[in-house]
Parts: sequence; structure tokens; C-alpha cells
Amino acid sequence: MSGCDGVCGNESVQPVEPKGLSRRALLASFGAGLAAIGFSTLGETAAYAAKTYTVCKTTDVKVGSGKVFRPKGSSGFVLVTQPRKGVWRAFDARCTHEQVPVAGAANNVVVCNQHGAQFNADTGTATAGPARRSLKKYKVAVSGTSVKVTF
Repeated sequence: MSGCDGVCGNESVQPVEPKGLSRRALLASFGAGLAAIGFSTLGETAAYAAKTYTVCKTTDVKVGSGKVFRPKGSSGFVLVTQPRKGVWRAFDARCTHEQVPVAGAANNVVVCNQHGAQFNADTGTATAGPARRSLKKYKVAVSGTSVKVTF
């Protein structure tokens, strides 16, 4: 037992936990700190900033088509489509290529007049260039004959 002072054979010795914060405690403290200063509410703040607008009547947009509207009290334009009977979609009315307004939709195709980009009127997915990104989707709801969009 040279050099171990008789401890090596003693099974009652318990491992010693390192002093200070463990990694888990440190991360938990960091998360609590972020929550305390408001980082956890950024998503809630954005949701509260969104506003619901009555954009049009259900009779304004025929099946397979779409129209661009500027809701009263809004600075933005919204594209409302009805790809199938009773199915409503709403998108930002700016082309994702150069942020110019789209023309509307016909035969379930949204067209940008600037460079001819095309998008699917149901999903907003870019289907023909030069645009490569999908149109930004908005929440849409129908209440009676009113089409309401949240953005």
C-alpha cells in the first residue's frame, strides 16, 4: 500500500462531486435568465402584432382564381385564392424574386407580371422562375360570406 495511505482497498469511499455548477445547472440558469429578460415571449409578441382584416367577400374570388386586395387599415397587399370550392388561401402579394406585386391567379396559377414567375395558387410554391422561394402564407378564415386574413 505504498502511496495510497490505506484508502485503495476501502470500498466505503464515495466519489466526490466537483464543486460549482454542473453543465445542466448552468444551462438551466441560462435559460431562466433568457426567460426573465423576455426572449421567450418574442413569438407571443409577434402573434399579438398580427392583425386580422376582413379582405373580401367569398363571391369576389371564383374557384381556381385569386385576387389581390389591400385591406382597409393595412399598408400591405394580400393575395386571396380559392384553389378548390370552399378552400381558401392567402399569401403576401409580392413576388419572392424582386418583391413586385403579383397579378392575381387564374387556373390555379399565380403570375408575376414583372419577370413571369409562377406560383401554385394552393400552396404558394414557386413553379416557374425566376422566383425560387414560395410566397409567404397567411392565416385565412371564412366567417359567413367574409374572408378574413391575419398578417
